[in-house]
Amino acid sequence: MLFRISFHNCIDKLIKMKIICFILLSVYIGTTYASQCCFPRQYEANQGIAKATARNGQLSIMTGNIHYWFDAVSRRERFNEYIVIDDIPYNIVVIKDYNMTNTKYVITNGHCTKSSLTKFKEGCIQDSSTELISSSYGLQDSGRDFTIYNNTAGIVTSFLIATNDCLPMLDVSIVPRGTTPYMEVVNFYNFTTGIKDPTVFDIPSLCKPPSPVG
Repeated sequence: MLFRISFHNCIDKLIKMKIICFILLSVYIGTTYASQCCFPRQYEANQGIAKATARNGQLSIMTGNIHYWFDAVSRRERFNEYIVIDDIPYNIVVIKDYNMTNTKYVITNGHCTKSSLTKFKEGCIQDSSTELISSSYGLQDSGRDFTIYNNTAGIVTSFLIATNDCLPMLDVSIVPRGTTPYMEVVNFYNFTTGIKDPTVFDIPSLCKPPSPVG
């Protein structure tokens, strides 16, 4: 009788170990799959954005729309931003040139400010992300398949929803503590692959040093 009980206990333990191994393997497979998901190397799209930030005990609200160009071939980006922060509208153009000048240009109110850039990053879901679930949106025959990824790192809790051909749909980021905790939601839409007008990356004259006289 004792041997029979011990035998069954061993079988139960083996089954539990197999279940645990299966779960760990599933997580591992999900993590490696996430690192293989990259956005198109050239595209433009719109981003609707809403962000709530707690600053010095006050709540600051930002909403807006951004038209975005991404070119991994020539390593350049551009943002045309129309945003409203606490009822004050702003029009901002941001150009990032990682190729020729390694400089970020910010143009607003007829002024241009410049700063150095860090290393260029391809548009890929980061290696540390984990795949949470795959599902579909809309009708079964005409809906869109998508995957939810957990991009959480440090104090930043982040989740990204992307199509199965790796176009981002929705990104949610939350920093629940610190000097300026915030929550941000970005909705991506109107994707077009390729760059129709490469001149959008040209550096405006007001960002260039004046030509010498004489």
